Amino acid sequence: MEIKKDKYLQQSLNRKVQLNLFLFTSGKAVSILGSSIYTFAIGLYVLKITGSALNYATTLMLSVIPMIIISPIAGVIADRVPKKWLVVGMDLANGLLFLIIYFYAKTTSLSLSVIYISTVLLNIFTTFFGIGMEAAKPSLVTKDKLIKVNSLSKLIDSASSILGPVVGGIVFALIDIHFFILFNAISFIFSAITECFINFHLNPMHSGDKTDLKSRFIDDLKEGWHFFSHNKSILQLFFVFVSLNFLLGFSVNVPAPYIINQLLHLSSSSFGFINSMFPVGLILGTLSVEKLMQKIEFRKLLISMNGFIAILAMFIGLPIVLKLNPGSSLMFFSIINVLMGIAIAYVDVPLMTILQNEIPPALLGRVLSLIMSLVKIVLPFALITSGALIGKISIIFIPIIGASIAFLYSLYLLFQLNSKKI
Repeated sequence: MEIKKDKYLQQSLNRKVQLNLFLFTSGKAVSILGSSIYTFAIGLYVLKITGSALNYATTLMLSVIPMIIISPIAGVIADRVPKKWLVVGMDLANGLLFLIIYFYAKTTSLSLSVIYISTVLLNIFTTFFGIGMEAAKPSLVTKDKLIKVNSLSKLIDSASSILGPVVGGIVFALIDIHFFILFNAISFIFSAITECFINFHLNPMHSGDKTDLKSRFIDDLKEGWHFFSHNKSILQLFFVFVSLNFLLGFSVNVPAPYIINQLLHLSSSSFGFINSMFPVGLILGTLSVEKLMQKIEFRKLLISMNGFIAILAMFIGLPIVLKLNPGSSLMFFSIINVLMGIAIAYVDVPLMTILQNEIPPALLGRVLSLIMSLVKIVLPFALITSGALIGKISIIFIPIIGASIAFLYSLYLLFQLNSKKI
């Protein structure tokens, strides 16, 4: 009798976990994809009505800056209020924002200032939503399903990076922008309603919700910083993430487009195809990472993949050295991008899983947001430094410099791991 009862309880728990996974996936998909499509489509709309590349770039920039600034604040709030309030509230806020924009645009016009303000607000709300979702993950599922929820989350991010520009382009070309704004409003509100049914306390061991808003904000930030800066294990993972972002910015994001467009003179369609291979790799990696993580220790996997990405980056200038023809160059860069996408998925999913397991629930929001914000600061520095070096030294050496640093750091960490020092 007792065995039947335990079996029934386990089946009931499994059903709740599956429902949470479904509601989490659908809620995040609507929010992230909706934001991605809107940001791309509204950028094209700005380019059309102004004809200014600067205004277009400003719109895109306004979708990044709020995340860097707001993330630490969002992290503190995520640790101080119930995650459900944050997740549902931010989707509802986005829905109301788009409703206001829709009615305003119908009565007057969709001016540049309104677009800028709405872009900033959208990305502020989406940042709060994202941090809330990340901090809530360990409490949404049982421990054995944490890898799956991280994999699903990465899959949504990867799919959004592909579908955002594609659907955004279709929306811009075929659908009236006012109708799209209204559709987005309804989608966000519907998403908020479905998220009301997520059980944010399914795993009570990781339920760190608090409603205490009286403690000082600066003290909360200091508490998150103290844990982050005094935890050797977390710091080493952080520097792996920094190493990867610097590597991509310095050795790939600037040299690769320059080589493809300016030196190899591949067509714009070829360049677009090459870029589309990266998120394809991300999806392939996300779909296979869970099984791989059952066979390889999490830390060893992400450190090894960081080193593998460095090796791939070293070869970015190879088509110039070998004087490959356009067809061979297209195939070369497509394969590199697919492999990089797979490897990055093999870094991101185990990294997030380790952080969620090692950071106390009460600190998870602010520590994760702190890491995300600090990592994003590294990328512009890498891009600017790499761009400044082009023309001063041979471009084939730029990927090698960044890749060598990342590869040596990965070797150092693997040596420590094998020596059981981390």
